[in-house]
Amino acid sequence: MKKILYISLSLTLFTLVAAQTVIDGKRAPCSNEGERVSLDNIDKHRCFSCICKNGYVECDNVCPRIDECHLVVEDDCCKRCKGCIYKGIYHPSHTEWTSSTNACKVLRCEAGVVTESDLHCHTPCANPLPPEPGKCCSTCPECKINGQIASDDRDVISDDPCLKCRCSDGKMICAKKSCPVLQCIPERQYHSPGECCPRCKGTRALIELKNRCTLQAFVLREGTSINLDKCTNCTCQNETSVCTRASCPILDCAPELQKPVPGSCCKKCIMPEEVRTQCFHAGKLYEDGQQWKLDSCKSCKCQRGMPSCAITKCNTTCTAGTRLVHSSEECCPKCVEVEGACMVFGDPHYKSFDGKIFSFKGVGKYQLTADCQNNTFSVKVANANKVSSTSTKRVAVQYGNIRINLQQKGRIKYNGQRIKAPYEVKHKFRVEKMRDIIEINLQNGVNLFWNGKSFLEVTVPASFKNKLCGLCGNFNSNVQDDLKTKGGRIVTDKEILGFGTSWCTGKRSDCAKKLKSANKATCTNRHRTEKNLCKYFSSEPFTACDSKLNYSKYYKACKIDMCHCPNGKCYCESLLAYARECQRLGVKLPNWQKHSYCDANSLRRPSTSHKSHNKHKHNALLRYIPKNLNKTRGSVDPIPIH
Repeated sequence: MKKILYISLSLTLFTLVAAQTVIDGKRAPCSNEGERVSLDNIDKHRCFSCICKNGYVECDNVCPRIDECHLVVEDDCCKRCKGCIYKGIYHPSHTEWTSSTNACKVLRCEAGVVTESDLHCHTPCANPLPPEPGKCCSTCPECKINGQIASDDRDVISDDPCLKCRCSDGKMICAKKSCPVLQCIPERQYHSPGECCPRCKGTRALIELKNRCTLQAFVLREGTSINLDKCTNCTCQNETSVCTRASCPILDCAPELQKPVPGSCCKKCIMPEEVRTQCFHAGKLYEDGQQWKLDSCKSCKCQRGMPSCAITKCNTTCTAGTRLVHSSEECCPKCVEVEGACMVFGDPHYKSFDGKIFSFKGVGKYQLTADCQNNTFSVKVANANKVSSTSTKRVAVQYGNIRINLQQKGRIKYNGQRIKAPYEVKHKFRVEKMRDIIEINLQNGVNLFWNGKSFLEVTVPASFKNKLCGLCGNFNSNVQDDLKTKGGRIVTDKEILGFGTSWCTGKRSDCAKKLKSANKATCTNRHRTEKNLCKYFSSEPFTACDSKLNYSKYYKACKIDMCHCPNGKCYCESLLAYARECQRLGVKLPNWQKHSYCDANSLRRPSTSHKSHNKHKHNALLRYIPKNLNKTRGSVDPIPIH
């Protein structure tokens, strides 16, 4: 369970009240992305594991969810749903297991209650295979029921919501089991439409009694029994209510034909007196036995004049570093790993694929990133030093026998020859240009975005994880080893110069040159006034992103760039880098370029007083949103500049 850490004045001025409580206050910032954060001065600190993520402290605790639990107990760290002791073995709540002596008996623990029931098997195929070792039910050699094809690890339900079919390795097993006995009284139970079993409303915390079992509104002595209904008998054993519940037969008729049986806890099919051989559904007539598909998740079959439908259940939750992808041809969305994005901007600053942000002002040619496992591609940059700053001036892309050079003012060369966008070599690469923005799409999924000045972004698909090397890091979701030299040594932030120089691909003498002294000079009064333009990070519309991504490192990069800015608009590339990361996290930033005077129509440098709406032509990348921008980033994101 993830929690965001909040502070009132400092990290040590609050106490975590409960596992399910979020503390009011300001979010605690942090600077060492990916590193663990110590909570030694906080009550119950051992119950939490905290790391620096997106520039903020984010904590995991070991506490499971307790919603819908009606027997909550508390230990040193958490409130938990009471588990069960069955035959001397402890089982946490919400867990299920099969009897070691009978594969057709299933047991489930829910809030201190164990429910024992027998499985009812169903074989919707004509040629079932014998039960697999340790399994109760026969196996169908194909994953299909009522015309609905099930995918691996998905449940398919039909007219009987308690009958579930699951596909694994191309084979399907269908079975029905009883609903677990709930700890809450019947008045606190609710039944969602289409679901098999009821659930409890709210939670309830009780004092545990020695040699007693709490069961709904009853307190049972050790060894005593009670009948909850006609199908359920419970006995108190080891302070756990062990209930035996009879299983109801599988129903193969339409839901409207399933009726309760007086004196029984089960339903049965009540068939109409008239014999029907056709089904009328959604305005269409179907013959008995005919199947039809409603959508990618639902198929139906005409049975005795009534439609019988099968529905695939989609319960997809993606972990950190993955995102949902929904195909129109498939029922359920899939979790796929997110792509990596490396950026170079300003004077110059680098954001690695795993989120490390640092400044390296070395001149010369450097390996930005490359496939160091299979040598399929490489991206190199050439940095030039002016009187007061350094910036990326050229980009060289090698992809097989293809060489692409990106130069100033949007000039492009392919294998030494000047080309103009749009340009394409089929099954190799494509070049597109919108205004001043050049987009390169390589066949292997690597994309580059170049503004013809000094902003470059390289995105790579997840297939390159842990295969890359260069200034952009190795793309392994671990920011701690991003400063790895070409020789394989991991250095600290104080050794950025040595790290960057190790990736020199040009003349070593050029890469080793000292920066001009003007580059280290303090800002003049005029520059100190201009750097106030970096205040846009804390104004609309960027405030929408502040809760997801700390802008402190981008703000520091902005101040560095504005100290020796030749045109007054140097803050825009830091804003652009921050905006693109925000949009990757799903934040919408409407019209941020115009608000910050970074759009192409701002012809002159803005005044710091906001009274002047002068305009200065700037690069169109601040307006153009390239492809794939809204894809969600992974769990590790930028950290502050050192």
